[in-house]
Amino acid sequence: MRSTVLTQIKRRRLQLGLKGTDMPLRVGLNRQQYGKIEKDGNPSLATLDKIAEGLDATLMLIPKELARQVEQLLEAGPAKAQQNYAMGRSPSSSPGAGVKETIEDPWQDLGDD
Repeated sequence: MRSTVLTQIKRRRLQLGLKGTDMPLRVGLNRQQYGKIEKDGNPSLATLDKIAEGLDATLMLIPKELARQVEQLLEAGPAKAQQNYAMGRSPSSSPGAGVKETIEDPWQDLGDD
């Protein structure tokens, strides 16, 4: 799991055209701290939140049954994801394949404890 998050951090940084040396100033860490995190670190949730903010991203828990769809949206890139969303298609639908069903909130039954 941790390596997946670290891979996503690096991928997002590269998508934004940022160098590893650009990140410490954007996230409020020193160079050594940030380099260690991206390489193989174990950042705290607060640090991950700072990094996400610096990458113009959001931390989010995704139910496992929806993870593949989210991955496909991310792989497709922003333009393709917006196009599919606007047309009501799931990420794996081909043009003319029909409209996807609305997914109910998967967290609604958990309630507030």
